[in-house]
Amino acid sequence: MNTVLIVTPDDALRTRLLRGLGGFTIFEAPSDAEAVKTLRLVEIDLVLRDSAGPAGALSTFVSGARDVAPGALVVAVGAAGEEEATADFMVPDGFTTRELDTVLRHALDKQRLMREIKMLRFPSTPLPAARAAADETSWDNAALARVLKAFSRVFAAGFDLRRVLDTFLEAIGDVIRPTRVAVLLPDTDGREFRIAAHRGLAPQIVQSVRLPAAEGLPRWLAAQGRPIALHDVTDPELVRELKLLQGVVATPLLAHGDLVAILVLGQPVFGAGYSRAEIETLFDLVTQLATVIRDIALHQQLEREKEFTERILSHMSSGVVTIGRDQRVGTMNRRAEEILGLSAHAVVRQDLRVLPSPLGDLLFDTLSSGRPMPRTEIQLALRRLWIEVSTYVIRDEESAPLGAVLVFEDLTAQKELAAQKREADQFQLLTRVVARIADEIKNPLVSINTFIELIGERYDDPDFRRHFSSVVRRDVRRLVEVFEKLAALVTEGELNFATVDAFEAVTQLVEAIDLAEGGLGKHLQLDVAPASEPFPVKVDATQLRKALSYLIRYLTHNSPNDLAKISLSVGRHAEPDGGHDVRILVGSRTATVSAEKLERLFDPVQMVQESLIDVGPAVSQRLVEALGGRLGVRQTRHELSFVVSLPPAAA
Repeated sequence: MNTVLIVTPDDALRTRLLRGLGGFTIFEAPSDAEAVKTLRLVEIDLVLRDSAGPAGALSTFVSGARDVAPGALVVAVGAAGEEEATADFMVPDGFTTRELDTVLRHALDKQRLMREIKMLRFPSTPLPAARAAADETSWDNAALARVLKAFSRVFAAGFDLRRVLDTFLEAIGDVIRPTRVAVLLPDTDGREFRIAAHRGLAPQIVQSVRLPAAEGLPRWLAAQGRPIALHDVTDPELVRELKLLQGVVATPLLAHGDLVAILVLGQPVFGAGYSRAEIETLFDLVTQLATVIRDIALHQQLEREKEFTERILSHMSSGVVTIGRDQRVGTMNRRAEEILGLSAHAVVRQDLRVLPSPLGDLLFDTLSSGRPMPRTEIQLALRRLWIEVSTYVIRDEESAPLGAVLVFEDLTAQKELAAQKREADQFQLLTRVVARIADEIKNPLVSINTFIELIGERYDDPDFRRHFSSVVRRDVRRLVEVFEKLAALVTEGELNFATVDAFEAVTQLVEAIDLAEGGLGKHLQLDVAPASEPFPVKVDATQLRKALSYLIRYLTHNSPNDLAKISLSVGRHAEPDGGHDVRILVGSRTATVSAEKLERLFDPVQMVQESLIDVGPAVSQRLVEALGGRLGVRQTRHELSFVVSLPPAAA
């Protein structure tokens, strides 16, 4: 792990530099004086120094840095002029991440070559005398007893990791007396090891040192699974990381084969080093500590996940209630409290029967049967609340039920809003219907009123009287028809059933219809298909003729040309059950109606908004159904037809 020291008081520049320094252990210093202190304390590979400042400041800093740390290379950021030559490398003021990365790579290559040359010139030699002296010492029984006593306090610290580590470091310090000691733990992602507890280390080291878990010292300890001493190390990278931590011994804390922590010891206060016996005993003890740290980390992870889950539940817009195998409430979130008006403190850990009916029954059924319930609207007896609920079962790895979950939403406000909207729509619809009815009635009354005002002056005019009689008769007939249609929509009236010939009823209707039907401005051509036999039906003939006449008027009204051609036929139709009914077909090849209008053809509330003529099929349907029959509509490419089906009269 290479170390970098950033020297600048500019926060913006520091942020830009940090963006391009992934994979480095980074130290920061706001001034040259602080930077020199860090260089004396830690072995720094590269120094990134801001060139802004008074003239000559960069040259002075570079000179002082080389006196303190000859192996450190200085990279000037934004240097220009003569001062550029004093630094080892230079990065332009408006540098990009790629430019910074290129300069750093060249600087590290140069430093590696310098170190290799130094090693060739001054090869390191082991110190057997120091090691032999260290091997002579070992822990006595009193020291071991103190450590074991301290470990009892460690195990009694519970899940307080900070207290556990502090107690452990105090115990180590009392027995082996290291000048410095540190415990490194992995971060949340497990990518880096950072100092979690220490004794005797400088704040700069504690705050800045980051050891990648997949490289250097952590990787060696995880792979070897044994302590490492500085005098036994030949790998330059391991040596640098131990020196960075100011340690001479590093011990892995392993639990179930995983590296959960690293213990680093500095030089002992007295003596040349630690004996093999001391390191072996320490390794045995920290192995037990590793299990404690792993359990605490697992506990903290579960606590974080629980807290995260509780936060999710507390911010959900739906109410959530859970029960366990013991049929007791395990969870009730904030929204569930608001909807039900209950306190989670009073409900949790209570029997599910504490929930308002039928919520407890739904949870019990899901837990017992294992069948989830999809979204369903129910009304609680509690305050008559409308809620939408769904339930599902939670199972373990063996598919055995662990509990059940109830998720629900309050629909009361939506129901009230829908009711208000429905009332507003109905009122608006009623307004339009009344306006349409008033318009249908007003037109005939205007013509009648006009002739009444003129009759006194022109009564002796025979043409006027003849025209008056024709118009008044037509408009009065229209008024009567309006009221008959409206009356038929709300009441069936009195029906006089009698057995009649359906074909004869159709013939009488055609003879009664005025071929010069007024009010539509069209000529009507009616064709009746002849019948070879009678078709007896038991109906009210008057109401049947009314129903058919409304259908004829509707087809005439929807014929775009001046001539409306309508055909009528009567016949029998076999039913699937073996019986038959009498069918009257009223069709037209001149009438055209859109598919959208056909969908609401039999809805009087929708059709009355357009015209009372358009409400005719709805009135006809009501009359035909009152006679025991059915009315349908069908449209082909060339013809629009109404089909009236009536049960045949008993023989």
